[in-house]
Amino acid sequence: MKSDRKTYLALLLATQESSLRTCNGFASSRPRPNPKPRTLSSPIDGPKQLFEHSPPAATRIIRLFASENDDGEESNKISNENSDAYTNDLDIFGQPKRKQKKKSSAFFSFDDDDESEIQGPDRLKSCIPYALVLIDGDSFGRYIYERIPPLGALDYVFLRPVVDAFRAAPILSILLFTAFALGPRFTGQSRSVRFNAQQAVLMDVALIFPTIIGESIEGENVARALVEPCTNFVWYAYVTGVVYCVVCNLRGKKPDGIPFFSQAAEMAIGPF
Repeated sequence: MKSDRKTYLALLLATQESSLRTCNGFASSRPRPNPKPRTLSSPIDGPKQLFEHSPPAATRIIRLFASENDDGEESNKISNENSDAYTNDLDIFGQPKRKQKKKSSAFFSFDDDDESEIQGPDRLKSCIPYALVLIDGDSFGRYIYERIPPLGALDYVFLRPVVDAFRAAPILSILLFTAFALGPRFTGQSRSVRFNAQQAVLMDVALIFPTIIGESIEGENVARALVEPCTNFVWYAYVTGVVYCVVCNLRGKKPDGIPFFSQAAEMAIGPF
């Protein structure tokens, strides 16, 4: 496109110069000497080097093409700036990308953005599924409740009656597990509620393995110095996860900082 424009400009300048020579009577008697080309820094140096002294009409044409070229460069610059402004801010699931987390630790991360990902009643709904984890993991805190009586009293008042009811009717535990695993998907709950339900279910499934190990050595003569630290570790682990999720939900932040569990829950609920 630029080469065609330069060729057209050169022909136009040559025609203008020839017509001016003819009008002044110099076309046949005294030809005008060829001027020396000069080096210019303009984008249209080629046409400018044809004549050292261009007639006014040609000068106006040269300025016109130069201004058009400058306008073209300016428009390209603006278009590049606009293309940089409209960047893709969606992830592979079509959801908005989360901003960079300001505070993080080795296992959990906290997002301090002003924008809340969980709105309104969903904050409380997202906390309910973690009751399943507290019920099924209550037995791992027996040594802690013995060493910390106030904590044992709170467990006895608020959580122990529910635990005893579920142990008396094991079908209740199965129904509650199924309700949290499938209920939010079929009842049209928001994505945040479904995410927390799936994460709570996965945490509850993870408690199966230490429960099986504890039941297998229950009748054996195993030293308490070995059993107590392992049991306390399981309690600390799941209680820390539950507290983190509940606090994040109440603050309106998605609790997606638990390794393995959060990624698995995200894949389980899908992009919508």
